[in-house]
Amino acid sequence: MPSGTWVIWLDQDIQIRTRMALDRRGNVTHFTVQLEVWVGKKRPVVRYDNAHEEAHIDYIDPQGVTYDKVWLNLRKPFNVAMTRAENELKQDYPAHVERFRQQMETGQWS
Repeated sequence: MPSGTWVIWLDQDIQIRTRMALDRRGNVTHFTVQLEVWVGKKRPVVRYDNAHEEAHIDYIDPQGVTYDKVWLNLRKPFNVAMTRAENELKQDYPAHVERFRQQMETGQWS
């Protein structure tokens, strides 16, 4: 099963890390697309994946805990879900990073 990992830098301290595995036909079987911010160390902010055999979004607090999960109702193959994840994070990353930084400053999230 071919696989790959790559990073897209959005700013000097913000990146999208994508991991995927393909079947013989080139369909995405497993994927993770994660928005990460460097605040002292690399921290996940939002993660799209199919860890439960259905594509979903995990919203992650500054302690690294998932505090919200949104199901995307997208199942195998996951080509569309992975592409959507990268595109949405490229577009919406400023709002996600701002929310995350506010959570860090206030110590409050939910």
